[in-house]
Amino acid sequence: MGEQSAPARKPLKKLGIIGGVGPAATARLFTRIVELTDAAVDQDHIDITIFNRPQIPDRTAYILGESDQSYIPAVRNAALELEQLGCDVICMPCVTGHYRSDETFGALTRARAVHMPIETAKFLVEMGKRTVGVMATDGTGHAGVLQSALESQGLRAVLPEPEFQAKVMSIIYDNVKAGRPADMQAFYDVCAHLRSRGCDSVILGCTELSVISAPAVAHGMLVVDAMEVLAMRVVEECGARVKESARVLG
Repeated sequence: MGEQSAPARKPLKKLGIIGGVGPAATARLFTRIVELTDAAVDQDHIDITIFNRPQIPDRTAYILGESDQSYIPAVRNAALELEQLGCDVICMPCVTGHYRSDETFGALTRARAVHMPIETAKFLVEMGKRTVGVMATDGTGHAGVLQSALESQGLRAVLPEPEFQAKVMSIIYDNVKAGRPADMQAFYDVCAHLRSRGCDSVILGCTELSVISAPAVAHGMLVVDAMEVLAMRVVEECGARVKESARVLG
């Protein structure tokens, strides 16, 4: 009897990542995509093209009017370049950068952009959460990026009071972006504050917070990393399998 050939694998969609916003978060996203993919051989993994473009103007500074350098053209051009290179699915590990996403991703004609804030909100609904604390940049809060996504799914968003929002910004800019260890006491202080305001969960709504090794639960609240959700969703969107153990985050 002749040897039976292995069943043909279903072609996977190609993923494009608009990275460098920031670089550590981009590296983290790539690592998590690989780790979350249920793969027996190399060929079970996704074909990924990464643009690491740290020269994309600061999103928060532009949104807050502190800079007249818009990030939108650079992100839009990167998305179009990735599409031209054959990417079917496109994502960006920057929550703030999803502000005015209709302008950045609306020019795509074939590829699909995965909207990290909306996917994170959908995940929280799946987890049965209702009142969500938001840890993100001033720009994200000012633009209402996460608030809009959460409210579109019937969830209530709670932002930290100014004293605690300053702690979040310090972790992002003074610690992670500066290459320094995160102030985890400040992180727990913010979590306690959000818990006191009735939150049953917290979003790590800035990808710089994805690299600080935050716990899955803090002060009795589920801590959901938006980039972890993004990694899981793009694996699914590209047609690969997500490891069963990774389907419930935290």
